Amino acid sequence: MDARRAIIATLIALILVIAYSAGALASPPAATAAAPIAVPASETALITATGSAFVNTPVTDFVVSPQTLNITAQSKAAPGDIDGAMAEMQQRLLNIKSTLEKLGVPSAGIRFQGLSVQPLFGALQPGQPSPVEKGQPIPQQLVSFTINGSMQADMSDMKILVAAMNVVTANGATGVNVYPGKGGGAPQGNPQPPSDVLQKGLAEAIANAQATATATATASGKKLGEIHSVAVNQIYPLCCPPGAGGWNIAVTVSWSIAP
Repeated sequence: MDARRAIIATLIALILVIAYSAGALASPPAATAAAPIAVPASETALITATGSAFVNTPVTDFVVSPQTLNITAQSKAAPGDIDGAMAEMQQRLLNIKSTLEKLGVPSAGIRFQGLSVQPLFGALQPGQPSPVEKGQPIPQQLVSFTINGSMQADMSDMKILVAAMNVVTANGATGVNVYPGKGGGAPQGNPQPPSDVLQKGLAEAIANAQATATATATASGKKLGEIHSVAVNQIYPLCCPPGAGGWNIAVTVSWSIAP
């Protein structure tokens, strides 16, 4: 009887051991502690302001600025004389070119613009048939041709400008006009200021931005630190021509706040 009780007690103890072991295996592992999330560092406090400046164009002597002579010649020719009249017009322009070269105008600065021929038809006289008969045009009577020739000459030396106008007129030009700039157009100017002017304008624009930033810092009980960044917003010339009236320069500057 005692032996049987001992066996039963041993079996109970074995069952308990097995049950405890199974429960330990089935229990979930202890949760791993989550890594702390890094808090991003706060951005550096800045004071940002914009500033602008206007810089004038360096003064240049208008007397030495280039000019261009626009030369035109015109003549009429009868229908049977058109070939001879074209040759005469071409020779007239060559003579004008030669006289300009003798005055000192560089040959490379003298340019032929072209020749053109315009037909002129006579007006219908009383008793003449209609220009259209039975729906068909009737050829009009060709009376003459108008021949136009043109050329340009760059004048870098203004001392010979009047002399050049006189000689071209004396050699067959029927029209002479003077235009500012090389090539007969307005001078192009410079859309970018010279280096020294640009530096002066940028310094003034940054100084203006700093004045605004200083006032902002003072109003908020702070002091400006070092410059953090500078961005050039725009540099644009005033017209006309570009740059002749000066340049506007604008910047955006950021400063750190002094501790």
